[in-house]
Amino acid sequence: MHFRKPTCAAVATLVALGALVHGGASAGGAPRSPADGKDPLLVAAQAYRKSYPQMSEEAARAAAAQQDQRKALYEELTRNGDAGFGGAWFDPPSGVLHVAVTNDDTAAQLAALGKRLDVKVESLRVQRSFAELQSLADSIRGGKDVLAEAARGRVGIDVRTNGVVVAVEAAQQGALASAAASAGVTVVANRESRTEEDAGCVDRRSCDWTIRAGSALWRGADGHVCSTGFTGRDAGGQRYVLTAGHCSTGGGVQWGTGGQQIGPLTVAGTWGSLDAALIAVTNPWFTGDLGGEIYNRYAPNKSVPLNGVAPNLGYIWSGEVVCLAANFAEPDGDSFCGTIGTNSDPWESGLAKVDNVDACGGDSGGGWYWLTSTGRRIGYGLHSRSSTGCHNHAGSASWFSPLPVVKSWAPWLDVEVV
Repeated sequence: MHFRKPTCAAVATLVALGALVHGGASAGGAPRSPADGKDPLLVAAQAYRKSYPQMSEEAARAAAAQQDQRKALYEELTRNGDAGFGGAWFDPPSGVLHVAVTNDDTAAQLAALGKRLDVKVESLRVQRSFAELQSLADSIRGGKDVLAEAARGRVGIDVRTNGVVVAVEAAQQGALASAAASAGVTVVANRESRTEEDAGCVDRRSCDWTIRAGSALWRGADGHVCSTGFTGRDAGGQRYVLTAGHCSTGGGVQWGTGGQQIGPLTVAGTWGSLDAALIAVTNPWFTGDLGGEIYNRYAPNKSVPLNGVAPNLGYIWSGEVVCLAANFAEPDGDSFCGTIGTNSDPWESGLAKVDNVDACGGDSGGGWYWLTSTGRRIGYGLHSRSSTGCHNHAGSASWFSPLPVVKSWAPWLDVEVV
């Protein structure tokens, strides 16, 4: 039985996926309760050492401590447009941020920013901006030619080579490689990987005071099947819950969390790197909430804030620490953290890949977020799939649908942040 919720005195600040919030998450300053209840630097350092065992504790903490400076460098570098930015990747063992640039002016700006922010940077001169790479990848995913048909959505971006990678069946690779190379596309043989979409029927029961990323979702009479992602609203104030598209069994089906109904699923998309669905929030118990919440066992009332969202796909870099708010296998457990392997994996339809995190059945739709060195949480994506198994195998990986891709699909939807 619920008591009546207090009336909210302030209107939620709704921030589009194309903008990032920089202010503190609460009156007390930056939140300090991270994914596992420890210091955010310790969480990130542990994730680095898990992915890169050769790193010393000191090097891992140093890499973790500079996360915010590296993103500040990106924001300054692209403040006047991203035509000069070809993508970036961080190498934790060396502590070097590699940035691809398309012109001398951007290279000079990068060097100056590196010195000012005390970030070790190396530039690589490339032909295409990241925006151009993304446009090329999208054109192949949505194309109708021989290459697009052979790819079947298995299209990714490799910023290290400044190219697009397409995975096709081995028998087709030779015939397609030459023509594709002239367009800046590398054709590789599709590899068989044992993965599973992380929908399942595992319990995560009592979390329905508000809607929080990482709590359990039930579907109709099917019971608990997936995880809650982030929440958002349209321009008219209609509220939605984001989860994985492959969790859907069709529009109009009623969804809920805990003992409360949320509302009907309205639309789902499952192509390429898009794996998202929207559930309309129609239950008055939830419609007036401010949103921007993540389930966390260590926080007061088990909620911590979502402070912002990735403004575009190029903002998500290999080598960064990310955490998953979804844990069906251990309903009251911690979030799990790993490091980004790539923001666009061609072998998994261009989904973003996280190394050394083996999510579980039922985790689909949960929210992936960047945990900054100051404890802020920036939404990165919706969980889609992982290596076969559940928290039990070394060298495993998980994949998510990036929020910028979801934003392109539903441009009218703004994710709620605090």
